Amino acid sequence: MKQRKKCFKKRFQKDTTQQYLKRVRIYPSFMYGRLDKWLKEMSLSGWHIVHAGLFTFIFEKGEPCVKEYFTYGLVTQEGEYSISLRYPFLEKTYGVKEKKSKINSNKAKTHSIVEIDLERINPKENAGYKELVADRNWLYLRYFIRNTFAILVPVVVWFVVSLIW
Repeated sequence: MKQRKKCFKKRFQKDTTQQYLKRVRIYPSFMYGRLDKWLKEMSLSGWHIVHAGLFTFIFEKGEPCVKEYFTYGLVTQEGEYSISLRYPFLEKTYGVKEKKSKINSNKAKTHSIVEIDLERINPKENAGYKELVADRNWLYLRYFIRNTFAILVPVVVWFVVSLIW
């Protein structure tokens, strides 16, 4: 009998000495700006993201501090809507080093969330970062609109045809 290969990503391992909080949220790609804002609010209240699944987010209790995050789509997403193809050095350019950030070192995450290094850049003043955020927002809004039309047009056509017959 053949053994099946494990194709699942490595699961997040919790530290038994830490306190964790699990939240379930649905954030489609065109709402990643809101996700970034929510993650920042959570870090201000002392909960820092350590793992992001498709709908689940795991936070670790720590000291409240200001952290900035950038979310850019599913890891498996490719083609013209891929931020990682457009900005291949995103994590190295803007992110906190993996040794200092648990979310940046977590390879099991589903969403690509980067903790921004606030010591190196100021997100409100850095033109490259502002362009990156604007590009992501426009790109994923276009992606959402395209997919919405791809689903709605056949449904409307089917409905109209069924009324005619």
